[in-house]
Amino acid sequence: MIGKRGKATLLLYMIFLAVLFLMCSTDLIIREPEKEIYQIAVIIEDSRDDNYGSFRKGMDQAALELNADVRFFTLYEKLDADQQMELIGREQQDGADALIVVPADEDRVVDALAGHQVTVPMVLLGSGLTGEGVTGTVVVDYGKMGELLGQKMAEHMDEHRTVLVFSDPSAQSGASRRFLEGARTVMEEEGILCRLVVRDGEQGFKPFTESLDAEGQVLILAESPEILAETAGILAELPDLSRRVSLYGRGSTLPVLNYLDRGLIRGLCVTDEFSIGYFSVGMAVEALETAGTRSSAVMDSWYIEKDDLRDPAYEKMLFPIE
Repeated sequence: MIGKRGKATLLLYMIFLAVLFLMCSTDLIIREPEKEIYQIAVIIEDSRDDNYGSFRKGMDQAALELNADVRFFTLYEKLDADQQMELIGREQQDGADALIVVPADEDRVVDALAGHQVTVPMVLLGSGLTGEGVTGTVVVDYGKMGELLGQKMAEHMDEHRTVLVFSDPSAQSGASRRFLEGARTVMEEEGILCRLVVRDGEQGFKPFTESLDAEGQVLILAESPEILAETAGILAELPDLSRRVSLYGRGSTLPVLNYLDRGLIRGLCVTDEFSIGYFSVGMAVEALETAGTRSSAVMDSWYIEKDDLRDPAYEKMLFPIE
């Protein structure tokens, strides 16, 4: 039998367990404070732009690891600077802790920063802007990318010394302009003539492409991923011509990679879009956690052909897993 002393000890033990249970089930115990979730607004030109899928996956991965909530916004018109500035202002008012922006108009962004209209950290993508208010930059040197592609095209050419450059000046971005300048500089130094072919309104490049001589070799350089995919799609409908055309460009959307795999595109320049998205979120969070921190990253470019799609290194970069 349990004596009075034992009963008292048992009662005290039960009371202790009951108090401990209450403390664990309420806020009586000091708990580790929850980490703040950083609100980051991403304002880009167009979700259909080259490599958006991999770019988004990189951002989502960084957000998961760094305790961030990333909200995406795209412009109704690709280069609508007015709408972009409205979104920047609205997102700040709605509580965004940081912004990640692909500038539609770099001058407008500079003016906003100089005028202190941007009051939260801002990371810029695809822009070399630096100075007051710029938290970080993640850029691709499109000029060097164009030089790399120009060198590869020059190596592949024999007696063919003319390249058709498919361009759309009305929708040309800074990236496309720098890319073409790099490629044309290298090829012209090699004595290769670059002939400009401008988009024909709503008909695009189809009338010109269909008029090409199917008996001769043709080399085409597309200035943007969109034009590259469009041209490859036209060639897919013209098998006799496609066998005599060597098509080159930049970007790594799934349609572009599929056309490369089918042999309708000869060579591509690509970047690691997953890492661009990942680094940009990392820079924004770092700026929030360490006031005044500024950083920059210049991404590398690679030239690939059909066989490289099976290379594990490129496969991981071009087809990142969720």
